[in-house]
Amino acid sequence: METASVDILIKGGRVVTVDCNNRVLRDGAIAIRGDRIVDVGPTEEVAPRYIADRTIDASSKLVMPGLVETYHHAGHGLMKGIYSAAKGWPWEELGFHASTPEWWYADGRLNGVEHIKFGVTTSAVHIGATPRADIPDPAEAAARAIDEVGIRGFVGIGPLDPILDERTGHLTKPWRSTVYKDGRAVEESITYLQMIAVTRDVLERLHGTSDGRVQVMITTPRLCGENPACRPVPPYTDRDVDVLREKALEVREMADEYGVLIHTHGFRGVFEWAEREFGTEALQRILGPDTIFAHMNGLRQRDIDIMAEMDVAAVAVPFAHVDIGPCPIVDLLRNGVRVAIATDGAAPYHQSDLFLDIHRAIVMQHMQHKSRSVLPPGRALRLVTVEAAAVLGIEHEIGSLETGKQADIILIDLDQPHLTPFVDSANMVAWYVRGNDVDTVLVDGKLLMEGRRVLSVDEEEVLANARREADAAFARFNLNEYLNHGPGYWQGWREDFAE
Repeated sequence: METASVDILIKGGRVVTVDCNNRVLRDGAIAIRGDRIVDVGPTEEVAPRYIADRTIDASSKLVMPGLVETYHHAGHGLMKGIYSAAKGWPWEELGFHASTPEWWYADGRLNGVEHIKFGVTTSAVHIGATPRADIPDPAEAAARAIDEVGIRGFVGIGPLDPILDERTGHLTKPWRSTVYKDGRAVEESITYLQMIAVTRDVLERLHGTSDGRVQVMITTPRLCGENPACRPVPPYTDRDVDVLREKALEVREMADEYGVLIHTHGFRGVFEWAEREFGTEALQRILGPDTIFAHMNGLRQRDIDIMAEMDVAAVAVPFAHVDIGPCPIVDLLRNGVRVAIATDGAAPYHQSDLFLDIHRAIVMQHMQHKSRSVLPPGRALRLVTVEAAAVLGIEHEIGSLETGKQADIILIDLDQPHLTPFVDSANMVAWYVRGNDVDTVLVDGKLLMEGRRVLSVDEEEVLANARREADAAFARFNLNEYLNHGPGYWQGWREDFAE
C-alpha cells in the first residue's frame, strides 16, 4: 500500500464527527495536512495510509470538532462575578470610562485562553456588553488577541441605539466615554456618525486578517427596535420609528457593502413590532440569512414565522437574564430556523463553558415541552458545532470532522471518574463533559493546547497581566458600590432583612 505524508495523525480515539451522517467511531483516526483534514475513518483503515510528522495517541480521548461560540462579549473577562442585585454591574463605568487599550487587550487574551481551555475554537465576540465604537482601540485589541492566541474570531462592532434616552437603558446618561490619551483621561461626547465611521474603519482594516481567522461583523443592540417584552417602554413617536427604520436600513447597506454578518438582539414581540412599525417591505430589506438575533426568549408564533420567512438565525442563551421564558429552540428548529446555543460571555454571572450550556439548553426545552425527547443530546451537540457554524455562515469550513474542512479539533480526556464508564458518546458530552475536561486543541491544524498546557501564549503571563489591568481599572471608579451587598445578601429570604 502506498503511503502519503501528513503533518499530524490523531489515532485510536472515540471520534464524534458531527458530519452529515453523524458518524461516531469507537476507534477512529484523523489525518491532517497543513490546515486541513485529509482523512477521517476507523484507525485500522486510516493509519496505514499515512506517514505523519507527529502522531497523537488518542486512546483515552474523545475527539470532536472544536466548539463554535456564537455570542460572547469582549470586556466580560475582566469583570466576572461583579454584580449587585440592587446596583447591577459596572459595565458602563468599566467599558466606557475606566478601560484603556491595554485593558481591552488583556481582556481579549484572557478570553482567548479561556476559550482554548474550554474547547472553543471559534468565537463571535461583541466589543463590550453594548457596542463600544467611539474609538477603534477595543476592536483592535480583540483582533490582536485573537491573532496571538490562535483561535478564530468574529469581532463585533457597530453603533449604539439611534434613539437614546431614559427608555433604552444601555447607558444611563447621554453618549459619553472616557478616552485615555498619553496617560490622561479625557471625557468626550460620542456621536452616531462617529460610531459609523469607526465601524467602517475597523471593517476596512481588520476584516479577513490573520490569514482569515479574524472576521468583523456589525453589532447593533436593537436592529428591529425595542423589545417590548424584555424592556417595556412608552410608545415611540412616529419620528422615532422613522429614525429606527432609517438607521436599520443603513446598517443593512453597510453589511451588504462589506459582505459581513449583522449580530443583534431580540425577544418576544420584536418581529411583530418591526413588521407593524417598519412595514413588511422595509423589514424584508433589513433582514436576511446574514442576520443573527441573540436571546430570542419567549417568542410567539408570528415572531417565529417571520424568522423562517426571512431566513434569519437565532442564538439561544439557556442561562438568559430575562424572565419571559426560554428561547423556544425546538419550535424554531421545527420551523426551519437556524439555531445555535451560546453563553453570552463570562459576566456578570455567566461563564464561557459552552459545554455547560448544552446541558442547560436540553433541560430548559425538556421543561418547556414536558418531554425529554424534544432536544436530544445529539442535536444539542450539533447546535454548538456544525449548526452553530451555519449560523455564522462558515459550516463549509468548520464545525464537523470531514475531509477538506479546516482542522479545528479538540480532544477530551476520558480518564476521569465523572467520565467513567464512557459508553454513549453524545449523551456523555451533553450531560457530563465540561470545559475543564478538554485536553488538546487544534485550530487550522496547529496545536494550541496539549495536556491542558496552552502553547500559543504564556498563560501565566496572560493571567498576571489581566489581574494588573483589572485592578487598575477598578481603581478608576467606586467598585465598593457593587461589592457592599447589604445584610440581605446572606439571608435574603428573611423579611426583616428586606431592603
